[in-house]
Amino acid sequence: MEVQKEINLDSVLESLGPYGRYNILNFVLLLFPILLSAFFECGFIFEAQQQFYRCEVPGCEQRFNDTSWMTYAIPIDHEKNKSESCRRYAPIGETLECSAAEFSSNKTIECDKYVYEIDKSLVQEFDLGCQEWKRALVGTIHNSGMFAAMLFMGAISDRYGRKIAVGLASIASFVFGMLRAFSPNYTMYVIMHFFEAGFGGGLYPSAYVLIVELVGLKQRVIVSAMCNMAFVVGVVLLAILAWFVDNWRTYVFILYSPAIIVAFYVWFMNESARWLLSKGRREEAVKILKSAAKINRLDPRKLELDNLGDPLLKPENQTVDKMSQFSKAIRSSIIWKRLLICSFLWMTCSLVYYGLSINSVSLSSNKYLSFMLVTLVEIPAYIVVAIVLDKYGRKKTLVVNYTTCAVTSLLFAFLPRSDSLYSGLVVYGAVSRRQVECHAGV
Repeated sequence: MEVQKEINLDSVLESLGPYGRYNILNFVLLLFPILLSAFFECGFIFEAQQQFYRCEVPGCEQRFNDTSWMTYAIPIDHEKNKSESCRRYAPIGETLECSAAEFSSNKTIECDKYVYEIDKSLVQEFDLGCQEWKRALVGTIHNSGMFAAMLFMGAISDRYGRKIAVGLASIASFVFGMLRAFSPNYTMYVIMHFFEAGFGGGLYPSAYVLIVELVGLKQRVIVSAMCNMAFVVGVVLLAILAWFVDNWRTYVFILYSPAIIVAFYVWFMNESARWLLSKGRREEAVKILKSAAKINRLDPRKLELDNLGDPLLKPENQTVDKMSQFSKAIRSSIIWKRLLICSFLWMTCSLVYYGLSINSVSLSSNKYLSFMLVTLVEIPAYIVVAIVLDKYGRKKTLVVNYTTCAVTSLLFAFLPRSDSLYSGLVVYGAVSRRQVECHAGV
């Protein structure tokens, strides 16, 4: 009796063609939420951006054609070469003429009201003057929510499917993003910020996994680079939007509105065939692959889908209990070593990459342009990644780029600020981050 040879899913995906009509359509539909995730992950940088403010001086603010009184009323911060933000000179008696004689040059008092540089900003609307910790807390709340999302969104993706995870993350981003745009006070604002990041933070990884599972092993690096480039485009669009939209509520509303589009069409997309096979839903996986073949104008019979096997379980192990497989995994010293090392590498990359990106707004007088330029230099990094990873391997490129990033970061502390140096550091940060993903088995 002739035994039929089991067909591996990766060989089927190769036969379908990594860039056929079916995959290109799915690439477009999935790169869009990845682009939007750039809005959601980095939007707070401009949403709660730092701004200049000073004390309001009663009786003097109405002198529109005369600002000479500021010299007598508000001390100068010589380090920043600007008026101090939180203190003013104490008035002597009642301020009538706003002259030097009406203010004490030896005594200062704390502000009770503030004049803000930017109207309709988050800091101005919630009156966060001299409460810098509240403004900085926005980023902390956001990243805490992202951490919470990583804890359970992966479980949802593995249990209920990649498509479900993308859909739920899109809906959560839209709902909580819109609620944040209409927050009446600071407390509700930060709560909605946490919920949005906590429930919608899985949008990027869920869409990323779904798009990577469309192709075989050979195309994963290139497809991963496509995802990261889409993210870069999203960050650039974010900076352009922040440049032209002054009202923070309008800014947030525009950022999160497109999420409803993804929440609508994702339910009409096909689930990952790889995930379906891993769950034993072979018939559904075969049906999807046959549909993909027809869209690509291929004969499904040539793919020999009737012999398609489970990509995760070998034939002799298909009856093994899943808990037994999990037990073997957690007892593996190799898996634990890789997990700990890659976790440390990822943490290091995040500190360098996001630290440089967030602080890029202080590179020049135009913070929006600086942010865009520093972000755009990531594109060469992803091109380099696509070339070197398969040619030289993960470990060698990781060592070279981490060493280079460490040296340039140390040198940066001793050199004058330079746009090109900052850009170079972000390039190395982007390269290393992508290599961590690949080395971790993505």
